[in-house]
Amino acid sequence: MIVMEVSNLKIAAILLLPSLALCAGPPFNVREYGAKADGTTLDTEAFRAAIQAAKKAGGGTVFVPAGHYVSGPIELVSNLVLYFDAGAVVRFPAMRLPFTKGRQQSIEALTPVPLIGGHDLENVTVGGRGTLMSDNAEWMKLMPRQKSSSSDPGSANGPNWEHLLQVLETKTPASQEDYEKAAPELRPSFVRMMESKNVLIEGLHFVGSPMWTVHLLYTDNATVRDLIIETNPGVHTDGIAIDSSRNVRISNCYIDTGDDGIVIKAGKDADGLRVNRPTENVSITNCSVHHAHGAVTIGSETSGWIRNLVASNITCKDTQMGVRIKSRRGRGGGVEDVRFDNWTMEGVGQGINVTNFYIMEGEVRTGERPVSKTTPVFHNIAISNMTINGSRLPINIEGLPEMPIAGLRITDVIASGKAGLKAYNTTGLELHSVQINAESGPAFLVRDSKDAELDHVTSRRPLANAPVIRVDRSPGLIVRDSRAFSGTGTFLSTGPGELKSLILEGNVLGLAKRATQELKADFWKEAEPPTEGESASR
Repeated sequence: MIVMEVSNLKIAAILLLPSLALCAGPPFNVREYGAKADGTTLDTEAFRAAIQAAKKAGGGTVFVPAGHYVSGPIELVSNLVLYFDAGAVVRFPAMRLPFTKGRQQSIEALTPVPLIGGHDLENVTVGGRGTLMSDNAEWMKLMPRQKSSSSDPGSANGPNWEHLLQVLETKTPASQEDYEKAAPELRPSFVRMMESKNVLIEGLHFVGSPMWTVHLLYTDNATVRDLIIETNPGVHTDGIAIDSSRNVRISNCYIDTGDDGIVIKAGKDADGLRVNRPTENVSITNCSVHHAHGAVTIGSETSGWIRNLVASNITCKDTQMGVRIKSRRGRGGGVEDVRFDNWTMEGVGQGINVTNFYIMEGEVRTGERPVSKTTPVFHNIAISNMTINGSRLPINIEGLPEMPIAGLRITDVIASGKAGLKAYNTTGLELHSVQINAESGPAFLVRDSKDAELDHVTSRRPLANAPVIRVDRSPGLIVRDSRAFSGTGTFLSTGPGELKSLILEGNVLGLAKRATQELKADFWKEAEPPTEGESASR
């Protein structure tokens, strides 16, 4: 009786936590529904029974006290708080799971049920101070991906998945048979909410994941905060994936992952164009990302459009990329009205990467196409207040010749790298108060960019054998209020006959050996290779 009174007092205290106040109701302790918490017994039925009891009561809190649990998938219901107490460790072993409708890599498909989640839910919280674990390597043994060869680009999953993707390009949706054949090759998301609203995920520690860790799909009004996600190394173990969802807030998370840290998606290719559901109204703040492909990534699944997003106060270390905005020919849709502000980056591959030449695993390069609904559009993107230390390439901007990146504005950036900024196929590019200190080549390398504006741009570590700025085929480009520092060989270099098409105003270039120079040269041969091995046609 004394133990029961203490347990009830503890649960009552939890219910008073304001962060878990989305649902109020009677407590349901999984131990009282048969959970052994001995680290070996499968407690799936105890979780199910406690959740169903809460459902029968009209809602409530399912409480998971300290202990070591083993469980299969946990299906949620509306008006539920699922609370994992400090000291609660739940391990989800790799296993074959039942299938349900969902999305895999932003393609509608028959997918394994998530380890925790559900669909058509309202007023759901998954939180606490517990630890949720799963081993990506064990899942990969069950569902291996098809590796590429000289004759086959491979697949992110398996051959039937690759076949489904090919079918969807000619007919969407595909036949039920094609979906059923592909399903066994797919791995589940750890937590997935689908067609849900009023969702809170907070406080938990994730260690390992079958695939995406937190996946919000077709969800409205969701908060994700105070998570620790450690899934590195791991295949496709993105930390937080927002997929055709709206009104989402992400904050105060630490993410160390084998794929993108926080990634924003909205459907892929013909299937995504058919579904046509955007991701919009997303705020991301106060997060630290480690070892990810991209710290905060938009795309490459842009078919339903991604818009109205802000990402601020982010630190990233040893990521392949920091700010990453990506798509490719065939995706369609696009990215508009997004802002990234107040970041620090250390040891990243590329600090800022904006590209429409991305190649996903299993895809091949495509050539220039006429503009159509399958052409991705990027416009009105603002990136500001960035410190980028020790990068391979600080800033990399790659637009399509048939659809340049429009209205990209980069402000107040201090960056160092092995190379400098490169940008091509843009219109209305603006660089304001940007300092690039490159170990080789031009600090700013720009070509095929119309009406670009560079003001207060410079390098404080100029090179005698490379210009600070090199511009090719970019009529109307303005260089304003910029300064050459001691040691500058050439400040601004252009191709023969191109200087007259540029505008120079208010620059202080007295310390440069040559303020300007027209020179036949191809600095792009020495530039950083384009994103994902894509060849940049000049």
